[in-house]
Amino acid sequence: MSNLASNIYQGLWRRRLLTTPTLNDDTTLVFWLQVGPWHADLRIPRDRPDFSSCFSLGDCSRYQLQALLSQEGFGGVTWVSGDTCEWLRYIDYRPTGQRDLGRMVFSAANDAIEEYGVETEYVERWERVKDDDGFAGAGTCWSTDGLEQMLWLRTGNRFMRVRARPLTEENERKLWPLLYNGIATDDDLRLLADCEVSLGEIAGKKAHILHSTLPWLEGQPLILPACILKTLS
Repeated sequence: MSNLASNIYQGLWRRRLLTTPTLNDDTTLVFWLQVGPWHADLRIPRDRPDFSSCFSLGDCSRYQLQALLSQEGFGGVTWVSGDTCEWLRYIDYRPTGQRDLGRMVFSAANDAIEEYGVETEYVERWERVKDDDGFAGAGTCWSTDGLEQMLWLRTGNRFMRVRARPLTEENERKLWPLLYNGIATDDDLRLLADCEVSLGEIAGKKAHILHSTLPWLEGQPLILPACILKTLS
């Protein structure tokens, strides 16, 4: 298996359809950004409730916290062998412990992909998102904010930011069973929901978030890290 190098994978993709033996989903908002060997993936259900009165996890009700934890997202490195990709999730919003492998069939113009599950039965249809500003540059980097590390990916005028929850692996492993068994406290839910995957847009040196696992960040401006600006200068 070799590291992903093919240019046909690079850029921002939007999922239009997921089909499984029991599901047809064309409403979940799903984006996948591939920059070099690195990826970020964001998945927000259409029925996510209103968070307009929330400005942090501390403002969220138990119902809202549970809704946040129905989201998905991850970031890491993509490996490819022939037509099969494996997404190695270094940061994972809702870990399953299962491998993530897909067989990729590109359209003739390389602007759409049919992804077929290798170890689970599913088909996903992806369409390439065109870059409005025509900028072909791309880059990735890690930044540090206090004790938190964030993965940044950028292609053209779009970027994604992935931040792991500030928990040790051991503590995180202890919390997920509490959630699945229905015995997690509100504070447990807040610890699990404290994980960010965001997609944003850039105009010049100004940037703002379009979609995020933390809804109150949407529409908010932010400062891009120097490492991303330097990479793309």
